[in-house]
Amino acid sequence: MSAFKTYFADLKRRHRTQLTVAAICAAGVSIAATTLLGLSGWFLAGAAIAGAAGGAVMMAFNYLLPSAAIRGLAIARTAMRYFERLSAHTAALRALAELRPWLFERVSRSGLNLSRGETSARLVQDVGQLENALVAQSNWASALGGLMAALVLSLLLSPLATLIAAAGIGALIIWSRRIAPSQATGLAELGALKQSVHETLPFLPDIAAYRLSERFIDRLAAQEAALRVAREAQARSESLPALFNLTVMAATLALIVATHLRADMPMLALGLLVTTVAFESTGPLLKAMAQKRLFDEAESRVAELGDLPQETPPSRHGSVLRYRGQDYVLNGQTRLRVSGGSGTGKTRLIEALMGLRPVTDAPGLDGLPATTFSLSPQDAPVLNGTIGDNLLMALSPREIAASTPDVLTAQVWAALEAAQLKARVAAMPKGLHQWIGDGGVTLSGGERKRLNLARALLRKADVLVLDEPTEGLDAATEAAVIAAIAAHLDRTGQGLILVSHRPGPRRLATDTLEVGFLSAPASPTTAAG
Repeated sequence: MSAFKTYFADLKRRHRTQLTVAAICAAGVSIAATTLLGLSGWFLAGAAIAGAAGGAVMMAFNYLLPSAAIRGLAIARTAMRYFERLSAHTAALRALAELRPWLFERVSRSGLNLSRGETSARLVQDVGQLENALVAQSNWASALGGLMAALVLSLLLSPLATLIAAAGIGALIIWSRRIAPSQATGLAELGALKQSVHETLPFLPDIAAYRLSERFIDRLAAQEAALRVAREAQARSESLPALFNLTVMAATLALIVATHLRADMPMLALGLLVTTVAFESTGPLLKAMAQKRLFDEAESRVAELGDLPQETPPSRHGSVLRYRGQDYVLNGQTRLRVSGGSGTGKTRLIEALMGLRPVTDAPGLDGLPATTFSLSPQDAPVLNGTIGDNLLMALSPREIAASTPDVLTAQVWAALEAAQLKARVAAMPKGLHQWIGDGGVTLSGGERKRLNLARALLRKADVLVLDEPTEGLDAATEAAVIAAIAAHLDRTGQGLILVSHRPGPRRLATDTLEVGFLSAPASPTTAAG
């Protein structure tokens, strides 16, 4: 059995109690709803006949017991519906809250690139299908409860009515099993559209400057039209089962009426209404049957990702960075600048140290030290969220839980002040809770850079790693940032590894590690340790 299927089966086992409660409540809801509708039909028809028959018959008709039963069934149905939804969704959400991090960790360790829009869209949809599969486990119980209650109540009209209803429902189920679920979900078209938008966003200034908007809009419009066509095809294919359901139900009801023309009107009303509910109860059953195939396919695709070979993280030991035979001690006194021309591999070396790429991508790097790092990368990625969301990424859940809100807030503002961003954030309408848009679109490039720097300063680590920390900043802001970084290093006792082409930040470093092309490897100018 695959690692994913073993893990997913264990998740379902651990939430089995809640799923069982959901199934029992779902069956109870259908039984109560079917009985309620049948009793209501009988009661209304009987009351109408009693009223038409005259005052004596009307006075003899018992209104109280059916009314009480109807109200009791309505209350029971509502209560069981609440607990069915609560139990099913609680189990599904808690299971997926464990599954998603587990799957993300497996995928990240496999080295698989999920940047393609279609691939990402497929993964998101498949994980969503797994959540739906857990919720839908009660569909079978709901359908069977409603069907059994309807068939039993239809016996009050006649066994023939029960036989006709069972034959119609059986024909519907047999026909539906022959219909494969639609594959035209538009997922490929949606993925292509997302990918195009993702690729276009970084070039919006160029598109505006060179007046290329019409070309890009035409391309996106064509992809959106393809998505609409696929979704319309899916809607048409899904409408056929509903149309057949209505046709079979109408024929079944007509046949019951034709064969029971002399039956008592209240009993005929009861039989027709419970037969209608019986057909409606097949909805969850047919949906569960159709979705089972989709759920199985989604589980198989997710299992392929969950079972990918896992790359073993390289072992880390000691506190020495060894590069091309030279040792650099990493401690609180480290002030190391990684130097070299453009394209020589400075950022690759930093990323290999951080474990973001294999050590083999940084020729000359011999092993990895066990030192902990806090990185402010060159490209300054920003989370789609608030200012606070971006900064709290620097802290682990355990660190956040161990601190009070006041302490966390003070730490966050101190990091923003060191990054020379405190005044800007304080001026925002919602401060730390200000939403900064997709990729930080509401911030300038320099502000995104400083927000990223503040996040790195907030993290507690042995060595602070800064890759072009003042790129895009004016001279005055750069000087203030450099002074704040120096004060931060002195206060926290952190070491520093720096990559910068600007003379200002270089003053923070006292030692240099020279990176060069393999054809002409350079020796370090100075080394610590």
